[in-house]
Order: sequence, then structure tokens, then C-alpha cells
Amino acid sequence: QIFDPPEELERKVRELADLIRSSSNVVFHTGAGISTASGIPDFRGPNGVWTMEEKGLSPKFDTTFENARPSKTHMALLGLQRVGILKFLVSQNVDGLHVRSGFPRDKLAELHGNMFVEECVKCGKQYVRDAVVGSMGLKPTGRLCSVTKARGLRACRGKLRDTILDWEDSLPDRDLTLADEACRKADLSVTLGTSLQIKPSGNLPLITKKRGGKLVIVNLQATKHDRQADLRIHAYVDDVMTKLMKHLGLEVPEWTGPVVVESAELAKPEQLFKFDPGARGLLKEEPLSQHNGTGGLCPDLGTTLVERHDSLKQECPSPDTGPTTVKKMKVEPFLT
Repeated sequence: QIFDPPEELERKVRELADLIRSSSNVVFHTGAGISTASGIPDFRGPNGVWTMEEKGLSPKFDTTFENARPSKTHMALLGLQRVGILKFLVSQNVDGLHVRSGFPRDKLAELHGNMFVEECVKCGKQYVRDAVVGSMGLKPTGRLCSVTKARGLRACRGKLRDTILDWEDSLPDRDLTLADEACRKADLSVTLGTSLQIKPSGNLPLITKKRGGKLVIVNLQATKHDRQADLRIHAYVDDVMTKLMKHLGLEVPEWTGPVVVESAELAKPEQLFKFDPGARGLLKEEPLSQHNGTGGLCPDLGTTLVERHDSLKQECPSPDTGPTTVKKMKVEPFLT
């Protein structure tokens, strides 16, 4: 592992803040390194899954997926999205922490799946549960789709399967397409806690670079694309993101429990904050809109059921099509 000395880290985070201020379309990419602070091991770190397996040892989990709390990094990314700085988030993680942090699903591509999501093989509806769905490798979970057909006739009853990819599985079309489009539009890609080894996920940040944008890599180990980076930061991601938010004059939102948000509330960045090129932080123009329409899990954590439409047009309205709404959640028990 590589650690930048304190003074160098401060300088680099200031440089990252300046890059964000001068960018109009920022995309973040996350890997397993952002969830180690939540008690979930990464892959290539000192106690990572593959590192431990090479030593003939079992990786150590400090929590269950259900009990894991989003890290400072998860919450800082949500804060950046809410003020319009972060335009899209691409994740290789399957731990569900981005969704459970309240990050809007229409601004998120989960390229390798989500332990808490199952999908109907017949109609494509996705269900976000409050517990892991119990299988991996796109296998049936044993439950059936509850979508009611038009005019109240007969439910879909298609088989549900998990969304976790195995090595030979192709990436989900919708997520890969959205991630690819976001990287093409971006003028700054920031990678957090990923060695960028896995293809094609690890190559997506290079799309931004090849199209004239900037690339920042934050990781404790060397990565495959270090030579392409405009800035490399070697530190714990939570430290970097906490310092970054201070430089930008933003609060890291508090996590109050698992919540699922289907669609981002439309709030144009210029209505919320304006960058002052000469200042360290942001200038507030108007009060932030209240983000209180996001719903939440009931106290006894019943199963959360959220519908995701197939249509990309419905899923990702453009900023010109008017306000989007946060979909309400429906809480149901698992169907057996």
C-alpha cells in the first residue's frame, strides 16, 4: 500500500477540488475499496478476498451485508449528487450500499449487480429487498414476479433471479449503456477504491480521458491506468472525500437508515450552488430544496419493493423534460 505524506495529500485534495470546480460533468467510479470502512473486505488489499485466498485463509467480514452502514465516501457521493456536482456514478460493487445510502438509482450503474436486487426474467421488473436475495450468478431465487397485467388480469408470475454476475456473465445492458454514455459526456472521471483491473468496468474511465477529459485515481495500490491519470491520490478514500467536501464547502449527509430512491429530484446545480473560481468553497444562491420525499424502510425492516422500468426514457429523463419524481416504496414480505 502507498500513502501520500500529509502535506502532499492536502495539496492533491485541493487540486481535486479545483478540477471539480472547473468541470461541468463529473462522473465517479467506485470499487471495493470504498466499502472496507463499512466492514466489507476488498479484493486486493492486505486483508482482501483474493489476498487472503492466496494465503489459504478465509476473508474476514466485520459485518453482514444487511447490517453494513454506508461509509463517509458513500454519503459524500450522495451529497455531491444532491447539489448537482456528481452527474453519474458507476460502481463495480455488489454490496448494495450505494442504493441503501439513498443514492438515486437512475444516476447509478451497478455493473456487477446488487446483492439486494432480484429481477423478473419475463418482464424485467426489479425488486429491491431489505435482505440479500439468497443466490448469486443470475440464478432463480425461488420467488415469482407480482406484476399485475393490464386491467387487473392475471399477474406476470415470471421467475425472479438475482442480479449478481459470475465471471462468464455479460454485464447488464442497461447499466453498461448508461455508464458508457455518462463517461463519454464527462469532462472529469474520478475513480475511488478500485484497481481498475476488471474489464470492461475498469476501462470505462479511459473513455473520458480519450475524449479530452481529465482522470483522477484515488487508491492505496497502483492501478492499471496510473499512467493515464492527471492526478493520483494515495490515501484512504474516506479521508480524501471528507477533506474534499470541506474544500467544496459541503456537508457530508448523515445516514439515518436504509432508504431506496428510484429517481433523482430534478434540481439544477445553478439554482443550488454557484462556483466562485476565486474562492475555496461554493457560493450559496438559494436554499437547497428539501430531500424529504425519498421514503424509507419501516422500522421493522419489512421487504422493500421498488419497481424499475425498462425504458431508458422513463428511467433517465433529460434535464429539459421537467421535474422528475421520487418513487414511493412499497413494503411487502418476501413471496415464497
